[in-house]
Amino acid sequence: MIEKGIDKMIQNSKIGTLEVVTGSMFSGKSEELIRRLRRAEYAKQKIVAFKHAIDNRYGEEGVFSHGNDSFRAYPVSDVSQMEEIMEKNVDAEVIGIDEVQFFGEKIVEFCKKYVEYGKRVIVAGLDMSFRAEPYEPVPELMSIADQVDKLHAICMICGKPAYASQRLINGEPAYYDDPLVMVGANENYEARCRRHHIVRHRTDKKGKIYFIVGTEINVGKKLVEKMYEEQLFENKKVTTIVIKGQMEENEKSDLINLREKINLALIENDYIFVRITGGLLLKLEGSYSILDFMCEFRKNSEVIIVSKNKKGVLNQILLTVDLLKKSDLNLKEIVYKNGSSHAGEEKEENGVIEKISKITEVKYREL
Repeated sequence: MIEKGIDKMIQNSKIGTLEVVTGSMFSGKSEELIRRLRRAEYAKQKIVAFKHAIDNRYGEEGVFSHGNDSFRAYPVSDVSQMEEIMEKNVDAEVIGIDEVQFFGEKIVEFCKKYVEYGKRVIVAGLDMSFRAEPYEPVPELMSIADQVDKLHAICMICGKPAYASQRLINGEPAYYDDPLVMVGANENYEARCRRHHIVRHRTDKKGKIYFIVGTEINVGKKLVEKMYEEQLFENKKVTTIVIKGQMEENEKSDLINLREKINLALIENDYIFVRITGGLLLKLEGSYSILDFMCEFRKNSEVIIVSKNKKGVLNQILLTVDLLKKSDLNLKEIVYKNGSSHAGEEKEENGVIEKISKITEVKYREL
């Protein structure tokens, strides 16, 4: 009986195809799979759809999208169960598989086999794990597919196109060495962009960086650091590292040693002030600027802008904020230092300071 069914498949003169629909969670993979299966159904084609039995979020016997759209499917635990069902459906023209990443390496041979039999095989699954690493066997399926569609969700933090699935355990980012598949854990997921996707390591550096950026020289950056230490970082281990750009072409900065210095400080301290001396666009090495260097640490840092509270501060602040935001850096606040160091400087009106805060969407304080 089985041999006759296989013979019938082999005799099918149609050319089979493999289609892969992939992307992070919440990118619409299942929705797209359902759409394609439904179109095939409208075309009076016989369809067999599978889902992994581990995925029972919305129901047992169906492929479900997050929007509650669905298509009937067999819940199976492995490829051998899929083969048993296919033996009873030898005349199927279309095979759909949801959450294909759960089926392991054997699913690759299954797909290749039925494509050779002339079937249209459509699979949907994650291309990357919560670690933002390739989630086999999807990358292999992508490499042999006739068509690959990578869909993108929206980052739950900033609204930009998502990059990977963020696993959260009790609201905290998961650790790298957590199991790839967790059953029964108190976990949930979000779509995140590269900047906001976080994977913790048991040996993670504990410190956090605060870049102290002034709108001009002698603006009071040291006073801001002292204020933070006294008011916010009491009983915490804090250190300061000063970064100075090349003011002259013959000046040299050891970029590698600077990285190592900051990474060591992150391990040994709770907070690190990185005081920027000179403009953000000053070069550290070659064409590599201070701003470029700050971007290396964007996931573990915030920027504090320090400015004198004086007339005409609006343009200075707006230019600095615009430069930092375009580099996707996190802005903590703007600190305005009261008291003029030069005769004749007038304090800016409170209404202007409030206006700056509303325009930039950055909170402020006065020192």
